[in-house]
Amino acid sequence: MLSLLKIKNIALIDELQLEFSKGLNLLTGETGSGKSIIVDSLGALTGERISSDLIKEGAANAQIEGLFQIAASQELNKIFDESGIEFDEGGGAGEVELIVRRELSAAGKNRIFVNNQLVTQSFLKRIGAFLSDIHGQGEQATLFNPATHLEMLDEYADLKKLREQAASKYAELAAIQRGLKSLREDEAQKLQLLDILRFQVDEIKKANLKAGEDETLEEEKRRLNNVEKLSTLSDEAYRLLYEAEEATVTTLEKAIRRVTELAEYESSFREYTDGLQTAQAVLEDLAMSVRDFRNRLEFSPERLEEIESRLAEISRLKRKYGGTVETVLAHLAESEARLSNIETAELREEELRKRLKKSRDEYLKIAAGLHEKRVKAARKFEKEVEANLKAVALEKARFEVRVVAPEDFQNEEIDRQFT
Repeated sequence: MLSLLKIKNIALIDELQLEFSKGLNLLTGETGSGKSIIVDSLGALTGERISSDLIKEGAANAQIEGLFQIAASQELNKIFDESGIEFDEGGGAGEVELIVRRELSAAGKNRIFVNNQLVTQSFLKRIGAFLSDIHGQGEQATLFNPATHLEMLDEYADLKKLREQAASKYAELAAIQRGLKSLREDEAQKLQLLDILRFQVDEIKKANLKAGEDETLEEEKRRLNNVEKLSTLSDEAYRLLYEAEEATVTTLEKAIRRVTELAEYESSFREYTDGLQTAQAVLEDLAMSVRDFRNRLEFSPERLEEIESRLAEISRLKRKYGGTVETVLAHLAESEARLSNIETAELREEELRKRLKKSRDEYLKIAAGLHEKRVKAARKFEKEVEANLKAVALEKARFEVRVVAPEDFQNEEIDRQFT
């Protein structure tokens, strides 16, 4: 519902603010008092075109703003999500709150905002149907839009859940059909694909690739190519840490003894002793690790050649099947799946055909039930509308709702689509 409407510098109106309450709100007045301006302003907030000619004479700009509290819906959420626009769920349970503002300029620069976010007129037009429904002489936006008729009938008959079930079952039916079509396409190309896929699968499998293997080999290659430098660095590090006369571990041990003795006289130093002992243990462990690393270092031309050969093979496969080892392995999995589909095509096709028939029968049952309920609701809807027309002196008026489905739909239409 519209809760608040603000108009500034539109036609005869300098500035106007209207608050609406729930239920029926009436605007009355003589001809020319501005009622149509209010209706036109509301239309502008629902996406209707508006001209700068409406700006009050002598004013440089004008503004129309409305506060709407409307029912939340998946369709409305989808429109906002697709456009990347946020809205506040501040209207209460199951409601959202929207502030729509249109700014007009005499210079022709017009802007539209929804919740203070700049939007296009086409976006405002899309959400306009959720904001209000304007009835005029011979014109009614929603009723004259055929795309909304079926939804109106379903809402009247409370068929939303059944309609969703039919849509879900139809989507399942279409997915099975796509799978069957894909299987048939693979079958048609079977002779060409089989040799190619088998070759690719065998080639990648023989390579016995492992994720991250190339990175590990590159690291080992760098180590072998820099054995001399690594030996020098590790020797020097071990000497400075442990072997030298003034080695770090030795110097730190002396410092620990001095600080421990100092702490006996000054308690504030006691908190450092644990940290110093931890540092000593870390340095000793580091020194042993550096020593062990140095002892393991050994240059092996044979191993280096083996690594380079392996990296060359991996590089060739990456160029052929993707930029990384992971993409090569993904290609292997995909090729194996396609190969399996082709080799077991007959069995899978039979399985899909059975699933297709079952899904088709289930869909037809739901669709037939939905159609029957719609037809029944249409007759009831006709009577209620005509009864209301009599109340406004239209006794001879007739209202008809047609729910049309081809007589051969179940036997031919579905068979043509899903076989």
